Amino acid sequence: MSSVVPEGWKLLPIGDVTAFSQGIQVDVEQHHEKEDDSKVRFVRISDYTKSHEPPRYIDSSLALKGLVEKDDVVMIRYGEAGRVCRGIVGAIANNLFTIRPNSILEKEYLFQYLTSKEVSQRIGELAASSAMPAISFSSLKSINLTVPPLPEQKKIASILTSVDEVIENTQKQIDKLQDLKKATMNELLTKGIGHTEFKDSELGRIPEGWTKERLGKYVKIESGNSFQSSEFSDKGIPIVRISNIRNGKIDLSNAVFCEENKRLEKFLIANGDILLAMSGATTGKIGKYTCSFKSYLNQRVGRFKVIDETKVENEYVYQLVRSREFTENTLIDAIGGAQPNISSSQVENVVYKFPPLPEQKKIASILTSMDKTIEEKQRKLHQTQSLKKSLMQDLLTGRVRVTVN
Repeated sequence: MSSVVPEGWKLLPIGDVTAFSQGIQVDVEQHHEKEDDSKVRFVRISDYTKSHEPPRYIDSSLALKGLVEKDDVVMIRYGEAGRVCRGIVGAIANNLFTIRPNSILEKEYLFQYLTSKEVSQRIGELAASSAMPAISFSSLKSINLTVPPLPEQKKIASILTSVDEVIENTQKQIDKLQDLKKATMNELLTKGIGHTEFKDSELGRIPEGWTKERLGKYVKIESGNSFQSSEFSDKGIPIVRISNIRNGKIDLSNAVFCEENKRLEKFLIANGDILLAMSGATTGKIGKYTCSFKSYLNQRVGRFKVIDETKVENEYVYQLVRSREFTENTLIDAIGGAQPNISSSQVENVVYKFPPLPEQKKIASILTSMDKTIEEKQRKLHQTQSLKKSLMQDLLTGRVRVTVN
């Protein structure tokens, strides 16, 4: 943050207005899986990550120190060093510590300040300066805080917290919609719509009227061009590489370009094309090209090309290849190698269940509608996150002053 502060504000070292308190060391054999009145939650780094480890509890007698409340500011000291978190009621482990403000600093204002972009970057630099990423109390004390009068702090914190609540609620809605989409996809791609009669197959029970076929009977995997780095330029037509396939979409924010060339026309990607990463860390990832401008297909990016439109709907193929079944069938061999790799024949030779074309279209329509709802929520989330960043820049620096009643 700037060293210039508005009139009435102060620029103070964090060590002057807060106190740090490290968590406690508890041996693994003293952990419990069940909670009762004699135990408290033992909060570890994994409780702040997506590791999905079950919670642990310890005897209250071990937790005389390290106790935290829900609104406490907690920082990770090792590993994801410098990450700022909200308190989880319990006792924190010794690789975590609390940052508690004194009487001139509002706790929620402190949290918002420490999670701002500029301060987060500074904390990250401090953590990276050691051989093993870690935050020392002495280095953290060098960070300065801009401290408005308490009434202004509370108003700023209230505004930013209200935006956080919108972000959190929107993310919860997205998570629920994604879970519903997965369940609906599994139901429709295995049981179809309204079927009461089923038959046995090597793929298990499938609805009457469905067939089981190699994907390659209806769809071929086309390969991209082998571009040389000497062909790359700063302008021209983007080249879709495996690194551009992310989260079901094509992200060209880091794209390289190539001058337009007539011999490369067969590698031009059309709107609606379904692409597959066939090598590297993103092997098996699927993305749909939805851009209005032209792009070229790079090598090791496969394009699903429907060869019999009387039998298969392109949008149904898109939903099918994003299913868990596709991932399991195509990646089972690829993941085993040091360099994951999928061949066109591997994909084309997998056998899938195919409904008649009219039912494919109905299934695809239902799932596509759900995708659009999720995408709309994600757009709202991104807009709110951008608003939060902008508000933090304005309010935490005093560039925009709040009115205190």
